[in-house]
Amino acid sequence: MAKCKLFALALMIIAAAALAACGHRMNFSDEDMDIYEKIHRYYSKMESYSAQVTLTVKGNKTENIYKLEQYAKGEDRTLSRIVSPEELNGLETVTNGEMAQVRFGGEKPRQLDVTASKDMDCTFISYFMRYYYQSEDTVIQVNTGQESTEGTTLLETELPPVSARRSRASLLVDNRTLAPKCITVYDMGGNIVLIAEFDKFVYNDTIQDEIFEIAS
Repeated sequence: MAKCKLFALALMIIAAAALAACGHRMNFSDEDMDIYEKIHRYYSKMESYSAQVTLTVKGNKTENIYKLEQYAKGEDRTLSRIVSPEELNGLETVTNGEMAQVRFGGEKPRQLDVTASKDMDCTFISYFMRYYYQSEDTVIQVNTGQESTEGTTLLETELPPVSARRSRASLLVDNRTLAPKCITVYDMGGNIVLIAEFDKFVYNDTIQDEIFEIAS
């Protein structure tokens, strides 16, 4: 896995050079490359994390905001737990790479096809990084002088399989702490459909395997 990610990094450097040769300027300074390499090393060594997330879900004329807790371990085990609104407090969605399940209070857990949980998957850092390093259609932008995004790096990738609702996603990373700031998901028309804003991010948090167990 580490070799594959280093290979992907090498390909990105080659691609940047090719774009420059074709007339697309990418002013990638040594400092910018240093930041990207730090981000790459940081997330390639991430085995787990927990975070509090503010999730904004946008529709044609609606916007709903949820407070969540996220837990992730390995490449495919995730759990999201809604904290608010109050009527959904405690609702959990858990995946283990092969199955997904919704749990809520004393109700019988409801099984989901893994593809049915894709919208939520792409708001997890672990899944975003997998998509980013597997995709051939990625973007990186180091921001050092823009007011709203100063001191951050933006990674953007295609989300396979592309659908009308989920086509691309971007991750904004703090250049100093390397912590995630937000993931934004776009539909095929370039409209924002999901925004996941991260707070109290705990890198390589100690998370018990039991929380990812899916009851039959």
